[in-house]
Amino acid sequence: MLDFASSPPERRLARRGYVTVLFTDVVGSSEYAQFIEPEDYASVLEKFRSFVGTVVQRHGGVIARMQGDGALVLFGHLESREDDGRRATEAALELHATTSALRVGNGSVAPRLKLHSGIHAGLVLVLEGDIERGRFDVVGEVPNTAARVVGLAAPGEVLVSAETLGPHASFFTTTLMRQLPIRGRAEPLDVLRIEGRRSFSRRIDAAEGRGTAGFVGRAAEFEALMQAAARARSAPATVLVVGEPGIGKTRLIGEFERGFRSGGRVLHGFCESYLSAAPLQPFLHWGRAALGWRADASAQTNDAAVTASLVTLASQLDDGTRAAVRDLVMGRGSLGSKAMSALIDLLLALAAQVPLLLVLDDWQWADDGTRMGLAELRARRVPLLLVLASRPLEPAHEQEIGEADIVRLQPLSTAAAQSAIEALLPGAEPFLAGEVLQQSGGTPLLIEELCLAVARAGSSFPGHGQVGLAWLDGLVASRLALLEPHQAACLETAAVIGHVFSAAQVAALVDDAVATLESLRRLDFIATTAEPGMLSFRHALTRDAVYTTVNAARRRELHRQVAESLEAAIAKGDEVDHVEALAYHFEASGQAAKAARYSEAAGNKALAAMALDRARAHYVTALGALDALAPFGRDVQLRWCAIAEKLGQTCVFDPLDVSHGLRLFARAADLARATADLNAVARAQYWLGYVNYGKGRPRAAVRHCEAALDAAQVSDDARLAAQVQATLGQSLASAGAYDRALPLLLQAVDAKRQQGRRGRGHAIGSAYTLGRIGYTLGDLGRFEEAHERLDEALVLLGDSVHSVGASLRELRCAVLLWQGRWAEAQHSGLEGAEIALRCRSRYLTAMGRALGACGGLALDCTADTLRALREPTHWIEASGGAVSTSLNYGWLVEGCATLGLEAELRQQAARLFARARAGDRHGLAMGRRALALWLARRSAPP
Repeated sequence: MLDFASSPPERRLARRGYVTVLFTDVVGSSEYAQFIEPEDYASVLEKFRSFVGTVVQRHGGVIARMQGDGALVLFGHLESREDDGRRATEAALELHATTSALRVGNGSVAPRLKLHSGIHAGLVLVLEGDIERGRFDVVGEVPNTAARVVGLAAPGEVLVSAETLGPHASFFTTTLMRQLPIRGRAEPLDVLRIEGRRSFSRRIDAAEGRGTAGFVGRAAEFEALMQAAARARSAPATVLVVGEPGIGKTRLIGEFERGFRSGGRVLHGFCESYLSAAPLQPFLHWGRAALGWRADASAQTNDAAVTASLVTLASQLDDGTRAAVRDLVMGRGSLGSKAMSALIDLLLALAAQVPLLLVLDDWQWADDGTRMGLAELRARRVPLLLVLASRPLEPAHEQEIGEADIVRLQPLSTAAAQSAIEALLPGAEPFLAGEVLQQSGGTPLLIEELCLAVARAGSSFPGHGQVGLAWLDGLVASRLALLEPHQAACLETAAVIGHVFSAAQVAALVDDAVATLESLRRLDFIATTAEPGMLSFRHALTRDAVYTTVNAARRRELHRQVAESLEAAIAKGDEVDHVEALAYHFEASGQAAKAARYSEAAGNKALAAMALDRARAHYVTALGALDALAPFGRDVQLRWCAIAEKLGQTCVFDPLDVSHGLRLFARAADLARATADLNAVARAQYWLGYVNYGKGRPRAAVRHCEAALDAAQVSDDARLAAQVQATLGQSLASAGAYDRALPLLLQAVDAKRQQGRRGRGHAIGSAYTLGRIGYTLGDLGRFEEAHERLDEALVLLGDSVHSVGASLRELRCAVLLWQGRWAEAQHSGLEGAEIALRCRSRYLTAMGRALGACGGLALDCTADTLRALREPTHWIEASGGAVSTSLNYGWLVEGCATLGLEAELRQQAARLFARARAGDRHGLAMGRRALALWLARRSAPP
């Protein structure tokens, strides 16, 4: 057994990175062995192991372990490739076919051998193996999941997780088998059964069935191609389209082709890095396309089509060239300089007859013969247009192409990316779409795949390492594998610093960082920012994938160095400008005390700026850091409760983002009781009550608020008591207990009215309480009084753009709906949603749109207006629900009844009654009325 403690690190740790794991073994080998002699069975196993090694090597994998009649195979360990998932799947299919053909002697009575295989990809730690563990020891969740997948596979089946293949799944015929629950994952694993292979000439053709981002944001680049086409009418023209993988090169060219075909001919060729790559591959593609060769046709049919096409070109080609071209196209000729010249003659003959566009995709993988052939083709100076698509090249390699227009594709603009996201995720919650935009960095392929992952996950964004992203990590890993060691080290250091970083920070840790960062910028890993000296990763997915491949010990050490150098460099007065970075680095380096301090400070800073989502994340980190100091005394317990109280303040305007909050606030209540500090108990109970109120659980909210009020009064905290009274009144009003709610709300407003300035502090709380009073009066039919209270609340709030302003407009919208003032209600709800969007409140954005849609539904009940209500209501429901959503369901029942949507009506009515059982009854009367009228219409005689 290896002594990992004393072995050199490079021997103990082979690699931490993204790999694809293939588990394959023979099914029923014991039963098979019963039919043959042991020596014969040993011979079968020897043959099996021999061809496993051959097949795996041919597809670019390495065998980690051979055990009995099974194998554990890694793709991407020694050499990362972007199509490792596809390679593993192809290898499995070939292994299955070869194994089923194994026989022992003549007339053996043994049944056919069958394999079953499971494939999964992700982050692993690969250690050197030993005699027990095989060549490599693979540590992590990925091999365990692959083992579970193979356990699902029946004899003869190849099962692959969908996230392993990503868009490469379209190279195969697949069936979604089942969703596999995986311990530690929020979402189950989509598993695909591989039925067979499919044939495509281009990767983008394979992706079309998955859904692709529309052609947007490329007007200037498209015009450059059009200008080149105009020049090519009288002289040869070449355009090199350059961009990172997935940036949209092929889509741009495809859009251009559609116009070119109306007056000319388009021939496609491509280079591959995969097994099917051949010398002069694109020339063969062009020749076959020019002569009507079809991959799905018989040899006889192809021969006839090729012969007919050659007759058409007879005047331009001599007999020897025609014979050479025919043999090459039909796969009978040998490749060489004569063959290349014959194919070039064919293309030039075609160009003499019709405007010709030659497209060559993935130029970066071209072989030497293809490069020489292209140079000869261009040297003939015949008018035609050549368009090459390539990944970023070093300047010297670009210069090899010679005279050419270079079109460099950048990520889509924000507007163009948003348009693409809306097309792929129609009706998506805006903050979810914003997360896709941020993570993708405007790269079309990443937009597509993230949108697909979101669609599979329901209404949540899949975090890094979760459902749908494994193949993207592999794509990043394949690009990292092409870097020089100093480039990779520099990029890893930058990833540790963060998504945005300064060149100076990297230079303090890496030699020759400035020049290396510039080379990484040219390769599209990083980009400059508007702030001088600052850089950022092209997209967050790249940064995350790079970060997780850094050795854990090195990563912690880098975080420590960055944190301590930053702490030493800043003056005390400037600390507030850097608390976020200090919190992040101290937490990641495992220094809990400093992590808690700076995380709390960062939360305070974000809370003051109303950046509630950021403040929430910082406070949660601070609480986790304090937990790392446990066991702790009474002072730390009280500090934990105080930070939890600040966390509560971030949840006031957006209860959808507090899924973990109930657990944390319940813990705060337990800690407060342990300290015997009644004021701490009151505050903890208050925030537990408030979060329950915000999540639409009024009964629990009332219980906690009543306990908080008792403790606040005993501890003689009048200000807190007034705050608790307001929330208790709001919770009672939410439950429809207006006789108890109104006096408490009025009393709370009176207590608060003199405690704050207009637009600040308690005035904001008073404004919201006045709004809830107006809402309550409106539900009681006292509309004039309701609007007076709402007007007073808006005056008290002032002119500031605040989430409470969104709440007040949405509360007014509900009152206007009860009055039947539909157009005004629609305007008020949507106005509130716009304010909420600027304040980044998911709940208020959704609720404003939903209530505004209710007004639109009343004005004109159509499928579109019903969808405008259904979508934001779904956003709220998918996040666990929130206060007063029974209103939405009441209107949804009304709309479904009007449109005769019986199945959906039943579903929405069930949700309405569930909300009513939880104590939210505001939409119950309306929903019951709509149901009664619908039932009456159904039972009425014709």
